[in-house]
Amino acid sequence: MDLKHIKELLTTISQYHTVNITQNFTKMGTDWIQVKCLPDTRVLELTYIQTQVVEYYESIDDAANIIASQLNSTTAL
Repeated sequence: MDLKHIKELLTTISQYHTVNITQNFTKMGTDWIQVKCLPDTRVLELTYIQTQVVEYYESIDDAANIIASQLNSTTAL
């Protein structure tokens, strides 16, 4: 998935921060990262599904870059 498309999805999630929207990003057919916006904020919560590690980003650009690098890396797990 390209960076522009990821940014568009994150922007949409951030704009609708008053409702519960969750976006899963997949890698090699496996759900890899789950993203949601914390209620009534613009903070994006990224959860790495395999490890359950959670990271928070206020910047859509930063979050998108992390997601793109994870999805485009050749590491399996």
